[in-house]
Amino acid sequence: MAEIFKFSINNIDDHVRKIGIDVRPVIEFKLDREKLYDMGKNLTDKYPHLFESLVQSPTDFHIEKKFIFPGKGEANCSTLVIAQRGPVFIFPIRLSVLGEETDLQSSDIQDVVIEGLKIFRKTFPTKHLLRVGLINEYIFDTGMADSTKIVAGRFTKVSVPPNGEIMLRVNRPDDDFNRRIEIEAVKKVERMPEMPGQQNIKSYGVKVIVDFNNRNMSQDLEKNAIRTILSEAEQYNKEELFTFLNGE
Repeated sequence: MAEIFKFSINNIDDHVRKIGIDVRPVIEFKLDREKLYDMGKNLTDKYPHLFESLVQSPTDFHIEKKFIFPGKGEANCSTLVIAQRGPVFIFPIRLSVLGEETDLQSSDIQDVVIEGLKIFRKTFPTKHLLRVGLINEYIFDTGMADSTKIVAGRFTKVSVPPNGEIMLRVNRPDDDFNRRIEIEAVKKVERMPEMPGQQNIKSYGVKVIVDFNNRNMSQDLEKNAIRTILSEAEQYNKEELFTFLNGE
């Protein structure tokens, strides 16, 4: 099966898009507590369709949003997480747990991030934005074809035994950008109540994480530079990524 499986947008079972920013000086949760709250309040006021419930503690800050799909269910997702190194905007695109897609578009996502960073700069005027990365987390459904054999056969000469595991990580940089790709064989399983401790494999998949970010961190990134990085990253995910995954 390894040689005939083809990665495409049509077999994406789960997809989350993240945009992370490295800032200096780093964020200190105790000292920046009030500023973080102000930023979160501004975001929830401006974009209630994305940012809803603010969660804050001495060591954590994030915002959640409940996505509701009539007749299918609902999912509570984090849409902003603040780490010491900077903010991470999170956009669920396709939720495998419900088999549904959100209505978030790439152009809208860029606008939200640019405006969100404008609010961040206003809240933290002494901090510099040095790196912007677009992280796409995909799970490609391979059906009942064992994804361990697909990954091993496509990208290595390693023989993986039954019930084995495989995960690969590679950076394919060019002059301007890091292009890190992680590939892992995964399974979708369900518990079997009649057989405690046993699980039934519903399907196999390949988890692919693509982190596309700027290499040069010597200057504070302005709006146009951020848009350029994100546009280059979007283009890479649409074209070159699939060329690489399919060994073309």
